[in-house]
Amino acid sequence: MRLLAVFLLCCLAACAPFPQIDAMGPGTATPPPLLPIDELIAQAGASTPDPGPALAARAARLKASAAGLATPPAP
Repeated sequence: MRLLAVFLLCCLAACAPFPQIDAMGPGTATPPPLLPIDELIAQAGASTPDPGPALAARAARLKASAAGLATPPAP
């Protein structure tokens, strides 16, 4: 019952006029100019190294370790 009341109140509030917002109208200011991103990338410096080879090597070591644990112990 409460959920229905809250829903109805929200619907009524959504239909209400807001004169303060309507009086503002669309923005008449000009948007800032877009700058090329090449200068920003150059300022950022070197990128981080690729973690792919290190992750592949670690995955291979973990798989080898798991294979060693899966073998039955020697009698």
